[in-house]
Amino acid sequence: MKKNVVIICVCLLIFINLAFFAIGYYSYLHPKLGDFTILNVVRTNEFLAVNVSPSLNATKYVVFFYFKDTKFYKKTDNTNQITLDNLEADYQSELTIEVAAYNKNNEVKNSENTYSYIYEDASFEKDQNHLVSKTTNLSLKIAGYDPHEEYVVKLYHKNAFLYQTTDVREEISIPYDVIKNYSGRITAILYTKDNRKLSTFNFYLNTPVVGKIKITSPTEEFSTRWNDVTVKYQGGENANHFFLYLYQNGVLAHFTEVFPEENSFTIPASILTEETDYEVVLEAVYEDYSEIAERAQFTLHVSKKETTEPVYVSHNPSFIKRGTTVTLESNTPNTTIYYTVDGTDPTTDSLVYQEPLTINADTIVKTYAVSQNRFDSAVNTYTFLIGEKTPVIYLSPSNQGFNYGHEDTPYTTEKEMMNKLADVIEKYLKAANFIVYRNNPNTDINTWNSESNYVKADFHLAIHSNASKDQTARGIEIYVDKETSPSLSAAANVYKNLWSIYPASNVSAYNRGVRYARGSLGEANDEYVANGALIEVAFHDNYEDAMWMVEKMEEIGQNIANSIISYYN
Repeated sequence: MKKNVVIICVCLLIFINLAFFAIGYYSYLHPKLGDFTILNVVRTNEFLAVNVSPSLNATKYVVFFYFKDTKFYKKTDNTNQITLDNLEADYQSELTIEVAAYNKNNEVKNSENTYSYIYEDASFEKDQNHLVSKTTNLSLKIAGYDPHEEYVVKLYHKNAFLYQTTDVREEISIPYDVIKNYSGRITAILYTKDNRKLSTFNFYLNTPVVGKIKITSPTEEFSTRWNDVTVKYQGGENANHFFLYLYQNGVLAHFTEVFPEENSFTIPASILTEETDYEVVLEAVYEDYSEIAERAQFTLHVSKKETTEPVYVSHNPSFIKRGTTVTLESNTPNTTIYYTVDGTDPTTDSLVYQEPLTINADTIVKTYAVSQNRFDSAVNTYTFLIGEKTPVIYLSPSNQGFNYGHEDTPYTTEKEMMNKLADVIEKYLKAANFIVYRNNPNTDINTWNSESNYVKADFHLAIHSNASKDQTARGIEIYVDKETSPSLSAAANVYKNLWSIYPASNVSAYNRGVRYARGSLGEANDEYVANGALIEVAFHDNYEDAMWMVEKMEEIGQNIANSIISYYN
């Protein structure tokens, strides 16, 4: 028994020793960094240094300087007094300092604090002329000049020393003869007497002058969906480099050189973030002479990535004549449409739509659309059934007698004008032998939907005109419940054809398109009415739109009727 106890104790001691060894060995391999803080900044004539308290197991420290949230300086040191070589800032600028400690495995720990520092060394004033005129002496001004300090100013051309003066005052004049035989960048550097660099200023002599640039597109304040942005500009003559800067809240988010063709280049969507505001800066520069570069800018708001509009068809699927040719379309430009006819959902390996389909038998066509920088569209299913039927249309013009048109036009009220428009639509539909029902404007929406369902309307069209808060909005829009609503294709065809005669159809901002009510509109709600849509013909509180509706009432009504007739025939 005692022998067994001894064996167990020995094994336990061995296990404990092994455990301690393993812990110690792991600690050796992965030394934990200790907490540390930034203590101060030491400034002498010989050096500038950041002192930090030692971090346990640190093998190096890295200091970062920020000015207005922009990192502009980085220095690595093996000791906790980090000497700053060639740190340059403007006199009295407010700087933020951060320090990171690293162990031998390059694992990192940040200091427990940041440190604010007011830069106290003298510096060249930067708002001086960088371009040198012929025979003109070089002029320099020093901010923070201390008469008790001894300074040295040296002049260089492409790293070659040209000139030195120790007669440094608040304003310095360097004879033109020193540089008269040179061209390009002349660099003046301010040092302490112990050769610590304080500030740099560049002059440019006999240098091509870059022409001023102006961004012509987009506008100064531009909003877009998440997409490529094409930038067009004028000017920038003599520049041989163009750089793009994207700032978010004053912080540089992206920088790249661009290569314009015909004064145009594209910002790819891949470098933009959804729901983000940017300040976009285009810089035109000769060589790397950034101080005399020309810049232009605009603000950019990037909204969410949009979804490709669904595919709609040119003819009604629920009854269609044998041999009818059907087109597939999406309201999103430059889409690729994929489809199947075997009942399976389409993928990018499915048939690519290239020409209209001829329906000779009952056919299930499933579709979806793909476009660049958008999500793929919903999958829409169209079950084409061979057959003939007299189409039944339910027209539901507005009953809103309190919505008045623009006061300088003959547009009276929405109720009166939309009922007149419905009269025109009804006339042409009946001439095509369609069965037409109308709402009673003195009843309510529940009654209208009930009547539409009772007569088994193939298409229910609510007819309205629109208004906006500032009376500047224009355009047409039509609502269905969602992307896969049965009424989508009829509504899309109505919109497409009416937009073709809209007087401002060349203005993309007015192209409001097919929209989705998603349950918010009673007459465009798949739960309440079959095949329902609501059209806003134009804005009655806008002068141009109101006059169009008044003067072109017959043309508008005939256009809408013809779209319905074409779709159901």
